[in-house]
Amino acid sequence: MHILRNLVAGFALLLAGVAVAGSQTPAAPVAPVRPVVDDYFGTRITDDYRYFEQADNAEVRAWMKAQTAFTRARLDALPGRAALRDELGAIIRSQPARAYGLQIMNGHYYTLRTPPDGSIPKLHVRKGARGTDQLLLDPERLSGKDGAHVSINGYAPSPDNRYVLYGLSEGGSEMPTLHILDRRTGKNLPETIDRSFASVFSWRPDSRGFFYTRLQEMRPGMPATARFQNQQVWLHQLGQPASADRAIVGHGISDAHFALAPDEIPYVTMAPGSKHAITWISLGVDPRLRAYATRLDAIDRGGDIAWRTLAASYDDQLIVGNVDAELVPARLQGDTVYAISRKRAPNGEVIALDLAGEGAPRSRTLVPAGDLPISAIDANHDALWIVRMDGGNKRVERLPFAKGANAQPLTLPFPGSVDRVFTDPVGRAVIVEASSWLRVPAWLAWEADRRALGATTLRPAGSMDVDRDMAVTEIKVPSHDGAQVPLTLVHRKGIALDASHRVMMLGYGAYGLSITPDYDPTNRAWFQRGVILAIAHVRGGGELGDAWHRAGFQATKPNTWKDFIACAEFLVKAGYTRPARMSIVGASAGGILIGRAIEERPDLFAAAVPMVPVSDLLRFETTANGIGNVAELGSVATEPGFRALLAMSPYANVRNGVDYPAVLITAGINDMRVDAWQPAKLAARLQAATASERPVLLRVDEDAGHGIDSTRQQRIENAADMLAFILWQTGDPAFQPTPVVDERL
Repeated sequence: MHILRNLVAGFALLLAGVAVAGSQTPAAPVAPVRPVVDDYFGTRITDDYRYFEQADNAEVRAWMKAQTAFTRARLDALPGRAALRDELGAIIRSQPARAYGLQIMNGHYYTLRTPPDGSIPKLHVRKGARGTDQLLLDPERLSGKDGAHVSINGYAPSPDNRYVLYGLSEGGSEMPTLHILDRRTGKNLPETIDRSFASVFSWRPDSRGFFYTRLQEMRPGMPATARFQNQQVWLHQLGQPASADRAIVGHGISDAHFALAPDEIPYVTMAPGSKHAITWISLGVDPRLRAYATRLDAIDRGGDIAWRTLAASYDDQLIVGNVDAELVPARLQGDTVYAISRKRAPNGEVIALDLAGEGAPRSRTLVPAGDLPISAIDANHDALWIVRMDGGNKRVERLPFAKGANAQPLTLPFPGSVDRVFTDPVGRAVIVEASSWLRVPAWLAWEADRRALGATTLRPAGSMDVDRDMAVTEIKVPSHDGAQVPLTLVHRKGIALDASHRVMMLGYGAYGLSITPDYDPTNRAWFQRGVILAIAHVRGGGELGDAWHRAGFQATKPNTWKDFIACAEFLVKAGYTRPARMSIVGASAGGILIGRAIEERPDLFAAAVPMVPVSDLLRFETTANGIGNVAELGSVATEPGFRALLAMSPYANVRNGVDYPAVLITAGINDMRVDAWQPAKLAARLQAATASERPVLLRVDEDAGHGIDSTRQQRIENAADMLAFILWQTGDPAFQPTPVVDERL
């Protein structure tokens, strides 16, 4: 029985009719049903809320705002919510500024840092790993249209460290305008560049220009799906207006050497000390890449540019995208490209492509395939760095370039996992980022004299960096078909398996991305309230390599939520929890997992929080970003694609009259990845269908996108809402609304 149906002071607490704080709580606004019927290969699908997809529909926007106001009233009425929000804020303010987004250029260390009293990450630089941080850019001093917050959306220092190219976006939109800071004067150069969505750019070695990828200009009458199509790579020379820039790669430009389909995304990279430029071509979220090389002087001469083929087809798998680290999986050093290849081995091998001379580049294997998948590589002047995935944890090896050298695994100074490796393309510095489920991420420096990793001051120590009261348990859970699914549990030491604990289970399962160890001091707010954090490393992710990804991909996507359900069933059977205390959380493509889990097993969960979820898979392809997801999810243009999308669509699989768990759905009105109407449609459908008395709440943030560039206060409010909602629905006494009798009844 749902916790909110307990008797309180002799009265049943009915969600739609409780008077809180002395006044009657209004009912959630109801969205009108306006059915539209589609025929997919003889299967008729009814869509009750197709009109939600109209971007300029004032009625829908008003409904979203009314839903948000209703949700805000419900959550703010929870007795423990305000104190929880203040607790989260106090934890953050008590800690030193956390740094991320490290880039090293010729001994200068650039980082994004949010001070304890700050709101948005600010760009800093220090000379040397032990230097003093200097503030370069503070977006808090800026304000966007209608007061929207402004954030830094990508940056790149020039090889000579004089300039910093950076993007500024408004309202979490991830649609930046590029600016160029002259560090010598402290002022921006006059030229700016818009439509640089992915912030993919690369400086020329002479620091006098850079390559950048740009979206096409949207003209009246163009469909939304055209936004990310026909992208091109441009070359900008400092001191010239953007109108003088020259297109280098793209449709109609490089066709003589390699044609691009409208949905393919090109970008060009270079490296200091190299005379070569590499064009990488991506098909949306597909981790495989096509690749071509040319000399920089061929670009400078103008006219037709001759490109040499490195990988002509995605099926070659000669160059494989690195989904767990940076966009580009290879490193260019002089005349050599170091890359990951899965052409002969699903777990990947590291190859070297020699660009010296003419004709097809020579290829040789540096690191053969092993038992553990290769997740990432990097290179500096004397060694190759290899990161391998081990069931959700990552290990790092160093392979010196010296003849006859062998790769040596490196030991971290604490039990943990490697997040990634940062190298200086000009100097000798190497930084390894490592973390664990109980320790904040640390930046460790490679100390060549000791042949070991040592501590740095790049991230100052805080009083809550390590949680010594918690323990980590790693389990393998058999899924519906016998596959062994890694399950990570973070819990208090010595817990009794008496089914009394609240569990918050996380999952994702898409694109080959992996959920790897991470810790933030604010996690203590969960742990101190007895919440067990469970991470299900389901198929569709990359925790066990490419085969694990492909086993939760398109037609095999049901394995993703079936793995998740198997992990939840295990937690109940093993005595960690019971359904009335089980909550599940997932974001973006993880919304597919959460939605389908509660639809297949509504009895197994008390609460679900799909954040900015991909929800309507049959219509996702009509959105700008949906086109780029066809490679991962499939297309309704084919019958097998339609069948796969229908099976994985939370919106299409909602059934009337089912006792669904409580659901809190979030959306960002400026989201360029998942249009806000996707989560809104799911909320409307669930509200109309559920037969339980549990709430289905929708919260739409008018100053946010996908959550990537949200302010600190937005993150605090989001976390407080999520945790308060979960504690409310799993029966924490401190979060139960106090019912007030309406004397008119």
